[in-house]
Amino acid sequence: MLEKVWEFFKKPVYETEAHSTPEKISILIKLSAFAVLFSFVLGMAMGILTEIVGFQNEEHAVLEMLESYSPAMIFLLAVIVAPVLEELIFRAPLGLFKKSSFFNMAFYISVFLFGLIHITNFGNIKGYFWLTPILVAPQISAGIFLGYTRVKLGLPWSIILHAAHNLILLGPFIVLQLLDIPFE
Repeated sequence: MLEKVWEFFKKPVYETEAHSTPEKISILIKLSAFAVLFSFVLGMAMGILTEIVGFQNEEHAVLEMLESYSPAMIFLLAVIVAPVLEELIFRAPLGLFKKSSFFNMAFYISVFLFGLIHITNFGNIKGYFWLTPILVAPQISAGIFLGYTRVKLGLPWSIILHAAHNLILLGPFIVLQLLDIPFE
């Protein structure tokens, strides 16, 4: 599966694949595991590199959301609203380029913009703007998997993958909050 995503990333072509729903679910589970793994590893690398250069990330939007909202609201925003809106904004337009020789450019732009928009999660980027590619590497990676899913399985499946991705990464924090266990 990872090899297919890599080949697609190297040369994106809009070619959907016909699969039954159980096959799509199986593919989605594999893609979800890889997307979360890459996001986690890249997030850890980002943390190490930002620590080395002295970037303090005390104003991260996700931390503020976890501190400001109820578990139900976090779930609603991160697992339902954000995946639907972001997939409609960043992946739905790929369908406009499916028969275009510019599809590969549209794909790369969607991945880059999806990553770049997440720089807004960092409230204190001043003086460290050069870290942007490192800070948004997890989202760029996720954007690749989401774009692949959108093309190969369809937009609803990229929304589901996005929701699963966010749930897996934020779920433990939501559970800690429900149990009133501090996570700082």
